Amino acid sequence: MKKVISVILAFTLLLAMSVPAFAVDNKSENNYNGLPVIIVRGIDFAGLTYPDGTKALQVDAGKIISTLMTSMFMTKGQLMNSIFDVANEILSPLACDKSGNTIENISMVQYHGSMANHPDFVANLPDGGEEGIVKTAVEKYGAENTYYFTYDWRKQPKDIATELNSFVEDAKRTTGKNKVNIICASMGGMVTTAYMYYFGTENINSEVYLSGAQNGTYVCGEALNGRIVFDKNVLVDFLDRTTNGNFFLKLLLGVLDYAGVLKKIVNFANDLVADSFDDANDRVLRDCFGTLCGFWALCPDADFESGVETIFGGHESEYPVLLEKIEETKKFVFSTEETLKNAKNSGVKISFVSNYNGTLVPVHPKANSNGDGVLEAELTSNFAVVAPLNKTLSGEQMSAANPKYLSPDEVIDATPALFPDNTWFVKNAPHVAADYNTEFSAFTFTLLESDVQPHIDMFSEYPQFMSANSNLDLSPLG
Repeated sequence: MKKVISVILAFTLLLAMSVPAFAVDNKSENNYNGLPVIIVRGIDFAGLTYPDGTKALQVDAGKIISTLMTSMFMTKGQLMNSIFDVANEILSPLACDKSGNTIENISMVQYHGSMANHPDFVANLPDGGEEGIVKTAVEKYGAENTYYFTYDWRKQPKDIATELNSFVEDAKRTTGKNKVNIICASMGGMVTTAYMYYFGTENINSEVYLSGAQNGTYVCGEALNGRIVFDKNVLVDFLDRTTNGNFFLKLLLGVLDYAGVLKKIVNFANDLVADSFDDANDRVLRDCFGTLCGFWALCPDADFESGVETIFGGHESEYPVLLEKIEETKKFVFSTEETLKNAKNSGVKISFVSNYNGTLVPVHPKANSNGDGVLEAELTSNFAVVAPLNKTLSGEQMSAANPKYLSPDEVIDATPALFPDNTWFVKNAPHVAADYNTEFSAFTFTLLESDVQPHIDMFSEYPQFMSANSNLDLSPLG
């Protein structure tokens, strides 16, 4: 059960980040170099649909609430079986077979060719998320120069990279250019890195990683290894932040905490999952998530091999083809640092934007990591040292830091990051924050349009450490 709860919550949080956008066809004055721009989106649950347009992921809130309401009358075994049944009903449409191929006839909504081929989509884009980035690109560069790459995130990264390669070649052929610019968001960071691993970098001029998942996410690694722990303090902080300042909700939370209710809930949850992993793995996790190669690409290096053993140990003979695909995925995952270094050394202008001071899913030992509400800043920044949420760096960490790369709030030391001079940090910004008509968006496109490798000392208005307000206006972190 450990993994069921972790993965469902993690994917629910990721789903909340799947937002659309809009666009105009007027080109503005800027440093645009005439190259087509490809926006590579993050994971998208809502885009997985049946041929008739019905969404594959259907969450029956009533059934979940009913299960919770009747749980007090169930034995532990009965409750776990009920949870497994609900989880299977929700998640099984997403599952692949034991060879890693899709089972249900569902696919991702995709946009072939430039945005000029999709006027209805362009005319109705909202302002947020990846599609807000599409909206900005269309307005700045024209629909004919803007491309939006979506993909079935369940697939093997090699297959997704092959699709992106075809997408890039089509953009080059259609526009008559020999390179493209890329903005990759969330899981799109993993996809773009996979593309460079398999097909090289000669087609890329500039790329910006926004909250990129090129190094995976800790919640995935912890879940695949059965390391699920509920911590009352982390849960309180998570719930407090999700109240969005609502006075009555914050008051209720405080009362429940003071009365010890939250502690009892946490103790009950920890007791519930303590001995349930094998059943959860057999009933839900192995076949609902273990068969998704794209999911394995989000597993950090340190957790990958142990995760495979945890999920498939004793069942290897049932999944020979799938395990070969996972092994291929491992090669790519373990080559991320080398792939990114090779990209920069080959002349790709590469920038990273990492947001922090957000609460992560509170169901695993690293849930107090500092992040953007979805991904951990340590991973999106390519391994800067980041203090836990609501903490500052230790004295030892401060002493080891290069003052140039130390954040004014003493939360981040970018010194050990893979590219400390090409990585920006924005406090209080949410996941994939470049919404249309915001300063954060202007910052993102400033990085993309630079005719030389962007550097943290290049833009006086955009220093390495910034803070964002609720309108995504940026200011130097002081």
